[in-house]
Amino acid sequence: MKRISYIIILQLLLTFNYCNSQWYQINLPVAGSVYKMQFTNTSTGWATVKQTNNHYTLIKTTNSGLNWFSIYSDSAKVITFQFINDTLGYAMGKYEGFYLMSKTLNGGNNWTTMQSSYSDVYSGFYMVNADTGWVNAFALPTQITLRTTNGFQTLEQISSGAGGSSATLFFFKEKYNGEYCGYLLGAGLFWKTTNSGFTWQQISTGSSDNVNSFSFVNKDTGWVVIGAFTNNNKILKTNNGCLSWSTQFLATLGNALNIFALTKNRIWCGATSNLVFTSTNSGITWGTQASAIHANAWIYMVDSLLGFTWSGNDFYMARTTNGGGAITGLNQSSTEVPEEYSLGQNYPNPFNPTTNIPFELKEPSHVTLKVFDARGREVKELVNGRWGKGKFIADFDASQFATGIYFYQIIVSGETTHQTFAETRKMMVLK
Repeated sequence: MKRISYIIILQLLLTFNYCNSQWYQINLPVAGSVYKMQFTNTSTGWATVKQTNNHYTLIKTTNSGLNWFSIYSDSAKVITFQFINDTLGYAMGKYEGFYLMSKTLNGGNNWTTMQSSYSDVYSGFYMVNADTGWVNAFALPTQITLRTTNGFQTLEQISSGAGGSSATLFFFKEKYNGEYCGYLLGAGLFWKTTNSGFTWQQISTGSSDNVNSFSFVNKDTGWVVIGAFTNNNKILKTNNGCLSWSTQFLATLGNALNIFALTKNRIWCGATSNLVFTSTNSGITWGTQASAIHANAWIYMVDSLLGFTWSGNDFYMARTTNGGGAITGLNQSSTEVPEEYSLGQNYPNPFNPTTNIPFELKEPSHVTLKVFDARGREVKELVNGRWGKGKFIADFDASQFATGIYFYQIIVSGETTHQTFAETRKMMVLK
């Protein structure tokens, strides 16, 4: 009887978390993990699902990702892809030792091989229109950049030295001074071109850590994630075309991995936890959104409301139709290392409906920060996880709470010294 009661309670908790998450899990039509996704409008989109190393299935949706269906499954001929419109698309893949560039004229139902290579390993590509695009390839002993100007009827080498396997390319569709500008990420190294790929300049972020992902809204303004799975995992921003970088976010609630900037202000970043990192003010402050799946490494946003996240390692994928829902604010206010643990007084106080709660950690620690009502009942958990050393600010939104006295309590356990720290402070909601 106790076991049955426990199972029922667990199911209720899972259902509660699922319903309150605005990133909710959806089902795929085939087993495997999502590898690539693209939408051409708010209704029509595609994704490749990796089922084995040698087999990928292309799936499609026509109702904004609510339902998906398989449209093409032929070994690994279509691994990554890019659609120019609802019918015309290009894909990179491989078959029986040959690396392929293919083309579809009917929305991905059928593909025609345009280019094949046994010696050059195609590692990534990008198209700016129906005719013009670039391929990064590995050709012993270096990486090369190939270009097409006729929809892959021909493919010519234009430069060498930049890239790596696998490669992520991105070019802006408009020209600057008569040339295409673009970025290339391969093997953890980041590159930039301002002359349509004929030369590439390696970009330094000021750190020796690998670059894990990038996203730019114009040739000057963009973000990168560096140092995933290290103690230096962070999000950096540039406003001057990579001449300089500023640290915006130090990831501590799971590794930050793949970043997606929709506009200058609206940004999302995937994490290896059940959270999605996000900012609404150009990365000045970052918060988190809860997801119904346990890992959210990849992010793809169609617009400010419709988006998808997936782990990349299993069949779980989540969807949102309201931009991911509520944001729990928590950002690092300073990289200065405090000498002691501390919990500051919230500000403003009294407040309506939001306030900031500062706290300081002298070493990496496990932290819980909870809010209680005047009767001592827990009403909100703001933080529960591992955090690095530094000064932090947690945001508390009391929109759903009545006027009155509340208490917030922090409990810290140091990772190195195992020192513990606990403190409670009072605050007032005044509506």
